[in-house]
Amino acid sequence: MKKAIIICLIIFGCLGVLYIVLFGMDITIKKIDPNKKLYTYEQSPFYKKTIRNNTKVIYLNIWASYSPYSVERYQELIQDKNKIVYNLSLDKDSAAIKKTIEKFRIQNDITLENYNYQAEILKNVYSDRRLSFGEFLSISDYSTPMTFVFDKQVLKKKF
Repeated sequence: MKKAIIICLIIFGCLGVLYIVLFGMDITIKKIDPNKKLYTYEQSPFYKKTIRNNTKVIYLNIWASYSPYSVERYQELIQDKNKIVYNLSLDKDSAAIKKTIEKFRIQNDITLENYNYQAEILKNVYSDRRLSFGEFLSISDYSTPMTFVFDKQVLKKKF
């Protein structure tokens, strides 16, 4: 029985080598650079289009469809027509985001175009929370509503 198993393994090994030789499989192993971030705050559309060349005071309103206070905060912010308000949702479900945007007529929502950068944007604006070694923030750790005020390119205050 042991001989039969060993013979089968040798035959499969030989067939595998023969396959590679005949069909020229190109096997490469990618090295992953642990220091390279795929999505950074500075690469986000929010930063590139809104923050980098900003010369005015703008408000970044963090909202979530499950937070009734988020809608109240948004409506409070837009009452002053001189305020430039951008909105970023904590929701992960794009259908919930779209439904809430339609229902409450939320303008200047940047969630979907910054979807891949969302974690980096949040980490950057909520940066006063210092993390201990091995700790990380998830989307559920961020409170809503939260509004961040940028004067030119600098984050000035939050409320």
